Amino acid sequence: MKRTYRLFLTGMVLALAVNLSFAQDFGDFGDFAESDSFGSEGGFSSTSRLETSGSASTDIRVYVEKNDDDEIDIMAKPEGKLDLAYSGNKSDIGLSLCIDADIIKSHPEDIIDELILRGRIGDYLTVEAGKLKVVWGKGDKLHVLDNFNSDDYSDFIIPDYIDRRISTPMVRAVVSMPVANLNIEGIYSPLLPTDRFATEGRWTPAQYTELTQGATKIVSTNLLGLEHKANANGAAIADEKNYLEYLTYANNLSSNPDSLYPDLWNLKHGQYGLRVLGTAGIVDFGASYYYGWFKQPSVNYDAYDASVAAMVTNIMSDTTLRTQYGTMKAAGKSDEEIIQALAVSQGWQFALPTLDYDRKQTFGVEAATVIWHFNVRGEAAFNLTDDVEGTDPWVHNNSIAWLGGFDIDLPFWNANLNVQETGTYILHGDECDKEIRDVDYSKNGYTNNKIAANFTASFMNDRIAPELTVMYGIENKDLVLLPKITYKPDQNLSFTASGLYIWCGDDNSEFKAWENNSFVNIGASYKF
Repeated sequence: MKRTYRLFLTGMVLALAVNLSFAQDFGDFGDFAESDSFGSEGGFSSTSRLETSGSASTDIRVYVEKNDDDEIDIMAKPEGKLDLAYSGNKSDIGLSLCIDADIIKSHPEDIIDELILRGRIGDYLTVEAGKLKVVWGKGDKLHVLDNFNSDDYSDFIIPDYIDRRISTPMVRAVVSMPVANLNIEGIYSPLLPTDRFATEGRWTPAQYTELTQGATKIVSTNLLGLEHKANANGAAIADEKNYLEYLTYANNLSSNPDSLYPDLWNLKHGQYGLRVLGTAGIVDFGASYYYGWFKQPSVNYDAYDASVAAMVTNIMSDTTLRTQYGTMKAAGKSDEEIIQALAVSQGWQFALPTLDYDRKQTFGVEAATVIWHFNVRGEAAFNLTDDVEGTDPWVHNNSIAWLGGFDIDLPFWNANLNVQETGTYILHGDECDKEIRDVDYSKNGYTNNKIAANFTASFMNDRIAPELTVMYGIENKDLVLLPKITYKPDQNLSFTASGLYIWCGDDNSEFKAWENNSFVNIGASYKF
């Protein structure tokens, strides 16, 4: 049902965009009356063109470390892409299709990777609508201002930045002014796609597993309590409606852990943004404002904690239960185990933690210029949330984020070096230390800096192209290496050998759960 509703909403947005685009072609929007995108006989006119391109690729990945079943994982991932582009006199249409096994199985709506319908109104206004990927910020594949699209981390950070971005239904308008190369851009997205993570296998985040297992445990305990109370009384389950709801919830969790998360495919969680770009001398600058949401959920334990507190009060106020508590405590049981056992025996119900996505506003600036042979770039953002004082553990604190870096062409091997540093600082981190379940809590402090470097070169007229990407987390002591070499016997066919290596400094490292996921990969791709 969620997926049907999701496709319906997406379809409505795209249908609106199609109507807008073709209305423009047939003259409903002033200057578009002169459009000759279609000839009088129904074919494409001489001023129009339809272009097609695409690719077919496959990768075979072998993980170095054995999995939990003491086996070596070998994975094959075939993928196909098709791009269609039609350019008219006053409007354009672009369609990108992407097909692989995971998309077909889990996210069929993303077979349409992008659908762009673009119209030009007069000399200054361009309007786009459809299922889009929009990049904000001057960074190179790293950003702190790029908020509209979410990320697909189901294959870690291995895919290229734009490839792991999830396209979103949106409308975008750009006004281009004939002064200082000034562009004013506005975006509205009616929906909120969120970040994706693997739900099984090597790349499943530990937090996801813990949350799902915790919810399953609570629901199972509640079911046992209702059943135990009914059996003790020799009668039917008193709260049959509640029992059936928990039973349905437990079944959904086992078959579809994503049912734990709120459904955001509605018009309530829209996103808005405004961006101004310009040029002053040799400096490209920009300022932006985003009003929307975090793409990863926060867990609220208030109701759960209240239910536990009520149980403790009941135990301490009842002589028999207090005696049972003392007996189990003497036997070495933890408080959690004791409360759970007594809850089952008494038929008490734990309230479930709730998940929600926090609202945020991002105020940003960006700039890029050339200094000597260096292409220099930077971004800075202030994220304003609903927890300004940092005292609500279930809501993100305000934060500051930044990015700075450069790239330079080196005088050998057609080489290029790209280095960027990006970081965040959580405000009022001392408040987070008071509750280890705080959404911002970190054992390594409240700054998170990473240095990323990318080195590329080419030989034999670009037929052989080695590449190395390195990322190091300063506070979290993570090192990620991504070596790659590409051989192109011709301009359309390429073969690659690549790999991944992860090293973690200690158990608190950000990528510790994935430390044993190093692999080697062989791939082939053909473009047409």
